[in-house]
Amino acid sequence: MKNHQSSHDELIAHLLTFMEMPGDFPDLLRPALSSEIEYHKETIINHPSTVADLAFWPVRGYTRVYKSLKPEPDREHYVQQTIDISLPGKVSLAANSFMNRVPVGNYFVIQKGSIMINFSYQSFMDLGAKMPEVKDLALKIVAAGEADWHDKMEMCKVKCADGYAKFLDHFDPVVEEFVDQRHIASYIGMASEELSRLKKSMRQKT
Repeated sequence: MKNHQSSHDELIAHLLTFMEMPGDFPDLLRPALSSEIEYHKETIINHPSTVADLAFWPVRGYTRVYKSLKPEPDREHYVQQTIDISLPGKVSLAANSFMNRVPVGNYFVIQKGSIMINFSYQSFMDLGAKMPEVKDLALKIVAAGEADWHDKMEMCKVKCADGYAKFLDHFDPVVEEFVDQRHIASYIGMASEELSRLKKSMRQKT
């Protein structure tokens, strides 16, 4: 596991790519960041109709957003459809809910084995009171997240082999080492078994 101080430094360096901040920004931000928190089981952070109070910096693992679909007539249980995956290297949050204090529309989950640094809405408000530029920074982060979301939504319109290829192109093939195949399959609109067959077929052609 990384030292949480180096993880904090990586987060601060990432934030500073969005805009220049006053020199005391890192020293003001660090006390508001949690230490590294490991999640030993899949953890639902937000259910639909709840308000997001935390933003996350994934050190390891990933967050996932899914919606729960009514089962087909021949199925007993509800089905999870993954609609977003957020990997290390980017801030992960339910942006509209966190910023505007409105309920989320889907489930926001941290996957088993993930390590996160979190930052609370109250810390955001306290920091913004000390340094008004923080709110401008937050808006830039949200705008970048929305642009990434639209790219992902276009990707998810492409199904089967082409959709899988676009997924790997967007996220990098390394994600398969730690993202559950069920979530990849759900994300690109396939059954897990279909994805297994597709991957086997692709391996045989190489």
